[in-house]
Amino acid sequence: MDKANPFMNVDVTKIFGDIRLPEVEVESLLSSQRKNLEAAAAVGQLAFDGFQLLAKRQAELAKGCFESYTQGANAVIEAGTPEEKVAKQADLVETLFEETVSDFNELTDLTRKSANAIFHVIEKRFSESLGEFRTAVNGQVKSAPKAPTAKPASKAPAKA
Repeated sequence: MDKANPFMNVDVTKIFGDIRLPEVEVESLLSSQRKNLEAAAAVGQLAFDGFQLLAKRQAELAKGCFESYTQGANAVIEAGTPEEKVAKQADLVETLFEETVSDFNELTDLTRKSANAIFHVIEKRFSESLGEFRTAVNGQVKSAPKAPTAKPASKAPAKA
């Protein structure tokens, strides 16, 4: 017995020996992680598909825009008088501006739809994961044995 340090009179093995750690359900944990990986794969596929669709549509719009510019420039060149050229050029600028704004809105909508689909998958998996966690925690709380409280080691009688 150490009179100088009262903590030396505590049997640490008894204190930590009574602690019960919750049991981990490996199958439940693996199932949850498998679902997380499936959701991640779905998100990756949705992102790839969205990017591919956006790139394809952007190329189509760029081609259409180039054709509109070419036709408009030819119309301006073919106009007879300077006044007609100015009028054609003003019409061309207005038309091209409206087409560009419309194209930009279409690309924005495609991007938004893709992002929403991705977010929906993530949100769904997150909600499921929280439910799985709650179930696991509630199961652990109900099935966990109550750990006895630790008591300091009894003092041995002093030898004479």
